[in-house]
Amino acid sequence: MLSDGDCKIAEERPPSVVVDPRRPEGDIVISASVGQGGRNIADDVFKIQYGLDQVPPIDGGPNPPLKIDGLCGPKTIGAIRAFQQKHFGWAGCDGRIDPGKQTLRMLNEKRQRWIQPYLPLNPATDGWLLASLLRHVPYTRMCVIAALGKISRVRLNLPNFSPIPEDPMALINRHFHLSGSTNVQRDLALMSNMYNFMLEVLNRPEAYITLDTNDEGEGISTVAIARNGGFHDKADETGKIKLRRGAYFASETQDFAAFVFIHELRHFVELFKALNGGHYGKGWYTDDGMKDLPPEQTVLNCDTYAGFALEAQNGDMQRPGWLKSTQFR
Repeated sequence: MLSDGDCKIAEERPPSVVVDPRRPEGDIVISASVGQGGRNIADDVFKIQYGLDQVPPIDGGPNPPLKIDGLCGPKTIGAIRAFQQKHFGWAGCDGRIDPGKQTLRMLNEKRQRWIQPYLPLNPATDGWLLASLLRHVPYTRMCVIAALGKISRVRLNLPNFSPIPEDPMALINRHFHLSGSTNVQRDLALMSNMYNFMLEVLNRPEAYITLDTNDEGEGISTVAIARNGGFHDKADETGKIKLRRGAYFASETQDFAAFVFIHELRHFVELFKALNGGHYGKGWYTDDGMKDLPPEQTVLNCDTYAGFALEAQNGDMQRPGWLKSTQFR
C-alpha cells in the first residue's frame, strides 16, 4: 500500500490468472480509421487506446492514461494528436490513425509492450480475485459472530465465558465509546442489528459480492465499493458489494480481508441512506480521527465495526501493520 492508504497492483500475478484476451499481444492491427473523422469501430478504438497507454509520456503517450473503453471521445483524439505532434510535427497531426499508415507504424514501434494498462475487471479473466477474497468469508463470519457474542453478553448481563479475560463492555467502549452514550441499550441494539444483517450477507456471499466490471468505483476506491443500504434494496446488480483490483492486497491476509468485508458490509446494511455513509473516522481505534469520535458517530462508522469485530475474534490487538488510512468505500 502507498503511504496515503491507496493501493497499486502488484507486478506479479498468481499463476492461475488467465491472460486477458483483450490485451493485444503482437502488433496492433485495426480494420478502419480511429480518431477525428474516423469510423471508430469499438474494437479498433479499444486497441488504439491500449497502445497509446503503453507509450511513455516522454514518447508522446497520454498523461494521465486514457480510459480504455472503446469509445472515441475528445481525450482519445487529443492523445492521438499529441502522439502525432511528438513524432511528425504539426504537419502530420490530423488526430486520426488509419490502418497501415505511418501513425500506426510509429505507435507499434513506441509501445512498451511489457506495460499492462489498466482494464476493467472481467469475470472470465479476473475471477481468481473474487475467489481469493471469498475464501476469507468463513473467517469474516467468525469475526462477526465474535462481535455479536460480546454485545449479547453485555445486553443480557451474561458472565464472560471467553478464554480471553476481557470485560466485554470494556472492549465495546474501547471501540464504540458507549460510556458517553445517552442510551447504551439503544446503541447496543443497533450494533447487534447491523452485525446480524452482515451475517445474512455472509451466509450467501455469491448473491451479494461481485467484481466491479464497469468501473463504477473509479475515482471512489481502489479496493471495494458498496452502496449505502444496498442490502435492503434486495441486492439487485447495482446494489452488490463490488471488489476492485486493490482488493488483491487483502487476498492473502485474512484479517485484512475481514476488515475490508466488514467495512463494506456496514455500508451495505445501513438502514438510513441519508447518513454520511459511515466515514466519520478511518483506521484503528487508536488512530487520530478515531479516538475522539462520539458514540453517535462510532455506531455508524464502518472502520469501528471492522476493528471491533477483529479484536473480538483475536483478543487485545495492536494496530495491524497492514492497516493504513484506508480508501475503502
